[in-house]
Amino acid sequence: MGQDKPFSPRESANPSARPHIASFRKLSDGILASAALAAHDDRPEIAKAELARTLKRAAPALGIRRTAYQILDILLGLVRPEDFAPGKRPVVAISNERLMQYTGASIKTVSRCLKLLVEAGILAYRDSPTGRRYVYRKHDGTPDEAYGLDFTPACFNLDAFAVLADEYRDALNRERNAKRAVTRLSRAIIDLVEAAGPDHSDYASYAEKLVVELRHDPEACAEWLQALYDDVLAVVENQRQEKTKEPSKKAEMFPAGGQKGPRLYNTTQSPSVFSRNKRTCSNEQEINLQTDNGSAVEMALEKKPCGAGSQTQHQKEQVDTVETGYMRAGFGEQRTQLDGGNLEGVSIGLIQSACSLAQTETNAQFKSWTDLCAAAGDLRLLIGLSEAGYTQAVLRHGKHLPAACLAVVAEKALRDPKLIASPGGYFRAMIDRASEHKLNLKKSLFGLAHS
Repeated sequence: MGQDKPFSPRESANPSARPHIASFRKLSDGILASAALAAHDDRPEIAKAELARTLKRAAPALGIRRTAYQILDILLGLVRPEDFAPGKRPVVAISNERLMQYTGASIKTVSRCLKLLVEAGILAYRDSPTGRRYVYRKHDGTPDEAYGLDFTPACFNLDAFAVLADEYRDALNRERNAKRAVTRLSRAIIDLVEAAGPDHSDYASYAEKLVVELRHDPEACAEWLQALYDDVLAVVENQRQEKTKEPSKKAEMFPAGGQKGPRLYNTTQSPSVFSRNKRTCSNEQEINLQTDNGSAVEMALEKKPCGAGSQTQHQKEQVDTVETGYMRAGFGEQRTQLDGGNLEGVSIGLIQSACSLAQTETNAQFKSWTDLCAAAGDLRLLIGLSEAGYTQAVLRHGKHLPAACLAVVAEKALRDPKLIASPGGYFRAMIDRASEHKLNLKKSLFGLAHS
């Protein structure tokens, strides 16, 4: 082990191509494996640019960081591209002292980093009998004698390095998506618990405990939070069904036309007005909707039903009634005046160009206002907004402005999750500003589009 001798599975035909290892080196399996690869004459023909690109991609997966990565970059810059041609040898002759000057590290750190690169299968020791590193070239530039650090093992291992780099990149993407899912589900669970009432606060506490205990495993944390979210959602849905079940039975006990009969919606079409038969209920308010061309859509919506119904169910009925009358008016993609001018200067093309990450995350394309409104449900879940919060926004401003606000909040949260602590609260603040005619949505969209 102390003598200079080649480590090769077969004798090389060219004696000068045999890798020699100095007697002072402490050999390991990785060093011997790299020396065996460097002894082969049938080295694959690899371009230097492809080799450098693949090695830098695979460096994090191989544990090559900081000083070791800096030394690898220096060596790749010193090796000549023509030395990777057949019949030549890609050897770099640079001393440890010069590498120490380039990196600012100690001589022991440089030696340890070079050993790491050799054991990773990137380099091979090619030591001269005197221990010096040098390259003697002929007049045509062909190396006559070359002693130093040999890149031949990297040429043999290049395909394996490429696979390793792809696997490392996929693992990083999974971890990033899992962290996003953890943030989104945590916020969604808190909103559901707030909607369900204080009796279910244990779910929120358990979610916080999961995030703390599984912070080092985002994928497992996301799976547990998804299961917890499904449980909370089922509890909230059961509560809603129990609240709406008894009033529906009471409505069936009275015939149509009775004092406490079920609500009947009778919409009749006139040239520019759609109205609903008025009820004699004491708590009633009128909402007048006008389209962009001046036509009016009048809907009389009850603030609270005369019977004992749930507030959430009645809010959904209000939204459905407004949207039905609006679509029957035949105005297609035109926006209503419920936004109070907050959508002035905002086009669907501007939203599409500004909210690229939101479209990718929801697997949707905002090519029209219909597409944007159809993706509102996914955007709402993405920012952790409750259904009741979104329904209130639609009742106040129609369906287009809340959908545009959802896209803006989702885009900002995806670009920088630390920027917005509570996306749901951010959305509600935007809706409140819109009610006061202080929302500048066009400025936010242009800022996202140009950033």
